[in-house]
Amino acid sequence: MSGNTVEEWNAYYASGEYRQHWDYSHPSSELVTFVAAGSWPSGAAALDVGCGAGREAIFLAGQGFHVTGVDLSEEALRIARDRAEKAGVHVEWKQGNALELPVPDASVDLVNDRGCFHMIGEEDRPRYAAELARVLKPGGKVLLRGCREVQWEGQKFVLVTPEAVERHFSHAFDLSPVLPVQLITDSMPEGLNANLAVLRKK
Repeated sequence: MSGNTVEEWNAYYASGEYRQHWDYSHPSSELVTFVAAGSWPSGAAALDVGCGAGREAIFLAGQGFHVTGVDLSEEALRIARDRAEKAGVHVEWKQGNALELPVPDASVDLVNDRGCFHMIGEEDRPRYAAELARVLKPGGKVLLRGCREVQWEGQKFVLVTPEAVERHFSHAFDLSPVLPVQLITDSMPEGLNANLAVLRKK
């Protein structure tokens, strides 16, 4: 995977530095709209991959999904557990790697990826795409969002472009158009220039 080690991620969360970069107080409008527009079976299973401090996994649980949140960082999951308890919802939190998801085959209806794919190096992206295809049921969907352009020197994002989405996901998924969005955080209300795609497992 690109960028940070587990120890570095844990340090970001333990120190509270994550709040200055990618934390947010409310679930994203993209996810809310995606859930509202979908026709989901009762008790559908959702996976939040790279769930961080858990905000969107908690939202999904509040909407009746059976949710698993996976993240590399144990510190992130500690914060997420506290948030879920305060929200009065149940999420199954699992420490794990997005390239080896601790989730059974064909068990998930919805995958939420808010900024995980854009942390994965080009050499590992085929494996990530294969993992999403493995865990999703036929017809299951992925909401994929990630940085679309270089915005400042030294950033570690691996860009999410239409070409990257086509290259890595078209063999196993039907693809929506790739649309520009802003990924809003509490510290960056103007948002991160990003792309969004919806993937449907063939």
